[in-house]
Order: sequence, then structure tokens, then C-alpha cells
Amino acid sequence: MMAQANIIDVNEETFQMEVLHYSNRIPVVIDFWAPWCVPCKLQSQKLANLALEADGAFRLARINVDEQTKLAEKLKVTQLPHLKAFVDGHVVAEYTGGLSESSLRLFLDRILPHTGSLLLQKGKSLLLQGDYKGAEVALGQYVIESHGDPTGLLAYTRVLLFLGQAGDALAILKSFPASPEYQIAQKLRTLAEVLLRQSSLDKPQDDPLAPAYTKALNFAKDGDMQMALDGLLFVLRKDRDYNQGQAKAIYLGLLEVLSEEHPETRDYRSDLNTVLF
Repeated sequence: MMAQANIIDVNEETFQMEVLHYSNRIPVVIDFWAPWCVPCKLQSQKLANLALEADGAFRLARINVDEQTKLAEKLKVTQLPHLKAFVDGHVVAEYTGGLSESSLRLFLDRILPHTGSLLLQKGKSLLLQGDYKGAEVALGQYVIESHGDPTGLLAYTRVLLFLGQAGDALAILKSFPASPEYQIAQKLRTLAEVLLRQSSLDKPQDDPLAPAYTKALNFAKDGDMQMALDGLLFVLRKDRDYNQGQAKAIYLGLLEVLSEEHPETRDYRSDLNTVLF
């Protein structure tokens, strides 16, 4: 019954409610067809079978362009077969021409929500709650299922840094894919590199801040980011350019580990601004 309810015929009067408004709930795919279009008949049957198989994951809305000429013109449909996919009231994908069943599945795959997205959401939530082991499992599985989605990779490297696994994080960050997340990934890469070599860094002799700085780095290396931030803030209050600005750079890197979603990040940024300005 659920799947049958999501295969409907649409006209100009019902388009607003049954397509635009309904697409706020689930994706809606419009199948534009006509009785004289032989490829349409073949494709329409394939789509109906896929809609039945999906059992409510998307709605299939059928529009007969011979009967709904004004609606077809409004939606700029000039050739058949034609598909349009709506999500949240907007066209997110479209295609003109006949598609094989495998190609139709790929078309639908682009617009359907995936269970993997729930893994990403779960992993991020566990990360914010401090359940790093649980987050590692969820995000690791998401990275595998999404074939290395950059958003998941970034979250996964954050988990590794919280777990004190800077080496594993660095291995991922060195080959991070080009994406909107790339710049943040490079900041995390710099941080991971510092943490891995911090034990061999030269410590200035007779430097009263060196013990506090080293302790803060050790906290960061062990994954205790907030203790590390507190320690670095102490150092920066004494010398805002400490170690040629490296203390500040590490502090900023640790904020990226926390991420903007962390409830303490804004306060830590405010504290830094107070120290620097």
C-alpha cells in the first residue's frame, strides 16, 4: 500500500501539493510521457517497478504531456522521455532520453537518502558526546560505504586525533581528496605533523614557558584537546607569539579538531581573541 500510494498521476492543479510540497518529505521523480511515445512506455514500466521496490523511499509522479501541455511547457519539457527529480521543492536532477534499468537506478541513487548518512550523523553525534570509540566505528564504516566521502574522512581524522592516533590521521590527511573540506584537512595535517615530531623538538634552554608548552602538546598528542587548549592559552597569555607563532598555530589546529559544532569552540575562540587583541 505504501508503494502504490507513491505512484500517482499529476496534473496542473495537483502539481503544487503532490510534487513541490510532497518533495519536502521524500524525493519526487516526475515521469513525463505520452501515449504515442514508445520509449516512454518501456521506461515508465521500469520506473514503476523501481518505485514498488523502493516501497515509499521516493514518489513517482506521472505527467501525460498531451493532457498537461501547459504544465509541460512551464517545466520546460520539450522532448520525451524526460525525468525530473524534486527535493525540498527544487529540481535536483533531470534527464532527457531513455535509460536502462541500471542507469535509472544510478539516477535514483543520486537523490535518495542513504542509510550511510545516518552513520555519519551518528558518528558526529558520538564524537561531540566524547564517545570516541563509538564514533570511530560509525565513521569508519561510513567512510568505507561512501567510498571515501570527504566529509566522513574529515570527521574520521578528528576521531583519530582524539584517540591519540596522530600517525593514522596523518596518513589519511596526506592524501586527502580535493573538496570543500580540503583546507581544514590541511590544518589538521599540520597539527598531526607537529604532534608526531614534538618529542624531538628542541626546547629552548632557560625558557620558563617550555614546561607548560610541552605539557600542552602532550595533552594534545594523547587526545585531550581541551586540556591542551587550556595549557596553550596559559602560554599565549604570557607570550602571544610564543615559539615564533607555533603555539597559536597549534591552538587554531586544535579548534579545528573540536570543530565548530563543539559547544566549547566559540568560547575558546573568544579566549584567543582576548589574548591576541
